[in-house]
Amino acid sequence: MSITDILSQKTTHRDKLKTHFNLPKRSKVLIGVYFSEEKITAKLIKWLSVLPANFVIFWEDPKNLDIKNIAFEKSHESFDMTGVDAVLCDCDDLKLEKLMEVGVVPLVNENNYLWKILQEFHPGRAEGNAYLYEKWSHWAAYYALIRYLENHKFPYDNRNLVKNVVWV
Repeated sequence: MSITDILSQKTTHRDKLKTHFNLPKRSKVLIGVYFSEEKITAKLIKWLSVLPANFVIFWEDPKNLDIKNIAFEKSHESFDMTGVDAVLCDCDDLKLEKLMEVGVVPLVNENNYLWKILQEFHPGRAEGNAYLYEKWSHWAAYYALIRYLENHKFPYDNRNLVKNVVWV
């Protein structure tokens, strides 16, 4: 499957997910969020609500939170990640290889199990395939997310990033 096919399939699935979760249509980005440490997820939620993106947070207990750009899902294992653009995670329970096959950009800690393969993306050189952050730091994770969102504004750079992700 070519990169064009992957991106068009991702757009179709993303629109279906936005409709399913009743997320705003205006944002073109859908990001999955999963941390095994619930404290990190809880700290990130209020920051995510102000970003120009939609989020699906995989969390057992959302505590009746109703935020317009955030949807909650109980399990990531049965969720189809084809429509997700990126996943912000600590990499403890997710298989990144499967996500990367469908063009999902990993925003993961630098000590993940694929540390030899994943490299920080540099748009100027079109090198790298992930955005890395310091493990257990919610600030660093948020900063990695911001770097990804800034890159996503530039279609050519984002296309290069997704191409590098799929090639792994």
